[in-house]
Amino acid sequence: MAPTYVAVDRREAARAAIAGGATILVMDDGLQNPALVKDFTLAVAEGAVGVGNGLCVPAGPLRAPVARQWPFVSMLCVVGEGAAGQRLSVWAAKAGLPICAGRVEPDEAVAAALSGQRLYAFAGIGRPEKFYATLKAEGLAVVGQQDFPDHHAFTAVDLENLRHRAEQAGALLVTTAKDMVKLPPGFPAVAVPIMLVLDDAEALTARLAAL
Repeated sequence: MAPTYVAVDRREAARAAIAGGATILVMDDGLQNPALVKDFTLAVAEGAVGVGNGLCVPAGPLRAPVARQWPFVSMLCVVGEGAAGQRLSVWAAKAGLPICAGRVEPDEAVAAALSGQRLYAFAGIGRPEKFYATLKAEGLAVVGQQDFPDHHAFTAVDLENLRHRAEQAGALLVTTAKDMVKLPPGFPAVAVPIMLVLDDAEALTARLAAL
């Protein structure tokens, strides 16, 4: 855990963080942002998706062509298995980039507390099915699920429908940590934090220590 600064202007956020005593700045989603000079840039891709169809918006998911971004990337991290991720790793290796691999797992304590319970999962993230698959891979009993758009703002109708469906299924509502912060206080849902487990954490640590 660390203090988080939110600002429209990332330079101002960085200045505020430094003034507050920060010596290391971690910026999310900053590969194409030129406002700050980066000492290390970690590009993260899902193994099942890779770079999608490889096209830029609106024809695809990319903000810039992959080949043009490699010079600005320090290391590629592929999360989860999949042919798309393998192809991307080969491409990155040809570009001379180091690669690390990992997987996501539910928080052990939370998963243990949910074991044996019937769960109704919902998520408003880029790929909700990944959240459900992570729960099921842990052996948790997901008896129902509902997708919402990424960054969804939950309405009173949404919440009432979720309550009703969970009650009908005799299940406990579970969601992502990202979605949990958008729910009103007291809403009967449990957040399941997801942890990134690297296969070779030492490789990333060594790269960071060398900065």
